[in-house]
Amino acid sequence: METIIAFGVISLLIVIAPFFSTLTRLPLVVVEILLGALAYYFGFFEHSESLKLIAHIGFLFLMFLCGLEVNLKSFTKMGQDFLKKVGLYFLILYSITFVFVLIFELSYIYLAAFPVMSLGMIMTLIRDYGKDKIWLNLALSVGILGELVSIGVLVILNGAYSYGLSFKLYETLLALLLFLGAIVGILKIANIIFWWFPTLKFLAIPKDSTKNQDIRFSAMLLLIMIGIVSLLKLEAVLGAFLAGAILATYFHYQKGLVDKLNDFGFGFFIPLFFVYTGSTLDISLILSDLEILKKVVLIVVCMLFLRILAAFIAYGKYFKSKKNTLLFAFSHSMPLTFLVATAQLGKQFNAISTQEYYAFILAALLEGIVFMVCIKLIYQLPNKKSPAS
Repeated sequence: METIIAFGVISLLIVIAPFFSTLTRLPLVVVEILLGALAYYFGFFEHSESLKLIAHIGFLFLMFLCGLEVNLKSFTKMGQDFLKKVGLYFLILYSITFVFVLIFELSYIYLAAFPVMSLGMIMTLIRDYGKDKIWLNLALSVGILGELVSIGVLVILNGAYSYGLSFKLYETLLALLLFLGAIVGILKIANIIFWWFPTLKFLAIPKDSTKNQDIRFSAMLLLIMIGIVSLLKLEAVLGAFLAGAILATYFHYQKGLVDKLNDFGFGFFIPLFFVYTGSTLDISLILSDLEILKKVVLIVVCMLFLRILAAFIAYGKYFKSKKNTLLFAFSHSMPLTFLVATAQLGKQFNAISTQEYYAFILAALLEGIVFMVCIKLIYQLPNKKSPAS
């Protein structure tokens, strides 16, 4: 009975969240997490294994939708100059993070958390400012690769925390490389088959179907990919993300599919995940422990510093203006959904303390609120080209 009540309360929170988001002008994800935290704090619902399971499904569906933003064929169209700059950008992010981890003796989960990227808030910015803005267009392109790199780092850290520096870890990494190699090989074969027989893909997802075959095929692909990576003892996130990427690459002709899946995911499962995440926060402890707030400030400042430094080194000459470079850096400093996901995984691996977990969630919320305001303020500044240009 308590489980049914919990789902009923959470369903109500999911319904009212958009109204509060509109009223407060806060990102919807932020509102969902805050509502979850407050509802649990005041005892409106309790945790259960069923709730935890559905929340995990919501998390995997979120990763699946993130994969839908990635068309694998687009990587072949990226020029060498673009890839060099992206490589330099990521090298700076991860190198300095590694130095931070060593100097301050932080958990290795910070290697994934500080440079982590997510397209969620970038897509929100595109809706607000348009994709024609040079800084935002580049932020999207780099963010797509950044999500892939972030997923890869999380999978490697999962193996490291699960098996330590043992032979089992290297066995897992080998399985990861072989799996990715097999995926690349299968995709190349698929390219050849679909080139010779372009109508073959319509058997899986017809252009005009009245039987929801597109949704059925998508669900099948998602579950099969998660099943395969689970059998290989890899992180399920990888399977969910790749399932989305495969759909985006080969079945993009079905224009309504992405909208259907987004409506399905963001209509219930993903909001439930964020409400559940909010409910894992101990408000009493957060308000009484100044160390948590200090960690929040440290995380936010470090993540912003990393991106500003990397942006000016890798893209300062490309943008030819400090304003666009700053806008690019700030747009990458709000990995709200992926930072929450990284914190969840860090907690699952026992790689971070409860204090650090709370700090990551609060930092994700703070970035989503403060940096959106900062972007609006910077965007309104007059354009001034840098002296170097």
